Amino acid sequence: MNNEFLKPRLVGERFNQHSLPLELLKDFAALEEMIVEVAKWKFRESNPTRERIPKGFGKGLELHIASIEQGSTIPVIALVSLLSPTANLDLFPSNVSSYFEQARDAIIETIACAEYNKPLPIPFELLGYFDRFGRGLRGNEYIEFSDKNNLPTKLTSETRKKLIRASQVDGWTEEAQLKGRVAEADQARMSFELELKDGTKLKAPITNQHLKTVLDAFNAYRQGARVAVQSVIKKDKQERLKSIESVEHITLLDSLDVESRLEELAELQDGWLDGKGIAPNRENLFWLSNEFDAKFNPALLLPYLYPTAEGGVQAEWSLGDWEVSLEINLDSKSAEWQAFNLVTQTCCEQVWNLGNAEDWQALNQALQALSPAENA
Repeated sequence: MNNEFLKPRLVGERFNQHSLPLELLKDFAALEEMIVEVAKWKFRESNPTRERIPKGFGKGLELHIASIEQGSTIPVIALVSLLSPTANLDLFPSNVSSYFEQARDAIIETIACAEYNKPLPIPFELLGYFDRFGRGLRGNEYIEFSDKNNLPTKLTSETRKKLIRASQVDGWTEEAQLKGRVAEADQARMSFELELKDGTKLKAPITNQHLKTVLDAFNAYRQGARVAVQSVIKKDKQERLKSIESVEHITLLDSLDVESRLEELAELQDGWLDGKGIAPNRENLFWLSNEFDAKFNPALLLPYLYPTAEGGVQAEWSLGDWEVSLEINLDSKSAEWQAFNLVTQTCCEQVWNLGNAEDWQALNQALQALSPAENA
């Protein structure tokens, strides 16, 4: 048996290439576990006189991703039977696959009810699986399902939170990137303490592959060394950070890390410059951070970044005999380039449109041309 069972549609920028990120496979593994447990609940509902679930219930039935269809990204999930033709089918309920189908429909209905704030049809203890299913979604991403009547319903980050709260757990986990300093490192217990910008300190486990990075950051704590930690975090019901459950990646940040500096500029308020000074627009700073990450040549030296009184950002480089500044107007996405040679006292000027990929390429080339040989 190899029947099409489910065709969720994944929507978001990551899925525009009609492919499935490997990290989302963890979410679908959690979905399979939830379907099995909801199927058992459905069996108990249909057989109230039976004290126990039959031994081996669901054994030999697995959910496989059979293919990926276009339309954003649509994984075609099949219900596959691994039972041999000679298996003793008397050991299993003859209609066990129907309980899987009932479980699928109940889960989709539950998501729809949470989306529209209606009573949830499955027991609260089974809602705990949403702690792992949907955890890999980012930002405005969502998973769209079709119910029995072919009506769409979406699992968003907000809907997932509603479902987890309804499960009556004390907290839940999320995937997140945190930035901070390593305030403590305990090699005996293989743990470290990440100190966030607001002073919050979170305990986290250390794995062998991350030990060197953690110790390097710890030893450079007083020099302000910061790390970016891609992790699974634990929050309480009030959405306060409680701990770091696991660490997937940890990276020692450059002291001029653009994203971190722009995050600092996003905290400015109007009047930051002696009562004057316009605060940069947060959304525009987020745009600039993404553009730098995607289009700035990582082989080049990073700039020092400063806010301008007009609400923009100024980037500055010292490149051998050259002092370079790039004043960025965040509203128009234009940038005024000025390169001054300290020896010849000559100056070069240029205006670029940072909303244009070709102009980013020209900026990279201009910086590379002025860079000392070891950084070119």
